[in-house]
Amino acid sequence: MNVRYLGFLLIHSMVSVFLTGCVKEEAEECGPEGIDIYLYSRTLCQNETNYPEEINNILIGVFDANETLINYTLQNNVQLQSGYFIRLETKPGLHTVVAWSGLNETTYTLTDLQTGITKKEDWLFHIKREEGVASLIEESIFQGESTAVYIPENKTTEEEFETASVNMLEITNRIQISVEGLPVPADYEIIIEGNNTSMIINGTIADDETLSYSPSSTTIEYNHILHSVFTILKLETGHNLNILIRETSSGNELFRGNLLGALLLKNPEVNLACDHDFTINFTAEDQCECGTYTITEIWVNNWLVHSYDTNI
Repeated sequence: MNVRYLGFLLIHSMVSVFLTGCVKEEAEECGPEGIDIYLYSRTLCQNETNYPEEINNILIGVFDANETLINYTLQNNVQLQSGYFIRLETKPGLHTVVAWSGLNETTYTLTDLQTGITKKEDWLFHIKREEGVASLIEESIFQGESTAVYIPENKTTEEEFETASVNMLEITNRIQISVEGLPVPADYEIIIEGNNTSMIINGTIADDETLSYSPSSTTIEYNHILHSVFTILKLETGHNLNILIRETSSGNELFRGNLLGALLLKNPEVNLACDHDFTINFTAEDQCECGTYTITEIWVNNWLVHSYDTNI
């Protein structure tokens, strides 16, 4: 090999290092690489980006092209704001980021995340239950997933962090239910039952048994209105979600109806992708004055969805 050719190789190597920042064989010395993860919230009905204060404890997982978990972190006491990001190191390749907020071990049984094993389609949590009654949900839950992010194999700088944005959308729903016209309101109870009480890492509902949700409060208002407040998980058609109004001692049902098909979605202004606070008001009457009570009106968010002559 002549001197001229050796000089050419030396110059070529120096130019390569100058342009790329590091040599592939020495990648360990070239600095970290990964993803800077920006979190925000904006529904389809909102024009502006929001940073909900409820999103303060965040579980973030990075998945590879095979949807296998390669890294994750749990961040507590987070205060979202414009420009805030969480950095996670990853290997080169195509990745997606999944984030959750609002989960805790008091209310939920959480999966044991394992890098290299856990898949995006694995279950993430089951709500805890006892004798068919779900634990009380006290915190709002948000979930989101980024579009694919590519980390290059040949780095061009000493540090290389790509950007991923995750839109955190709420999956919890607050429902206030009132029943007016009962003969003795304290003798009745309002129940929401559903099988939407387990969820998969990717944000879909997992199969589960039907549970009764625990109300956060039940009161008698103005001495004649039964009022209960619930927080429940993701609302989605195709799952068993019902409201019951029944006499507590006998179990006799005054009303049973599908929460979505017979109630919420009867209001054309309800959008499950945007709305998470619902008010349902029932009116009961003794139509025959014989002690037999019937639901004569149902209002959902101030929209009449049922009257006595309407068969729902």
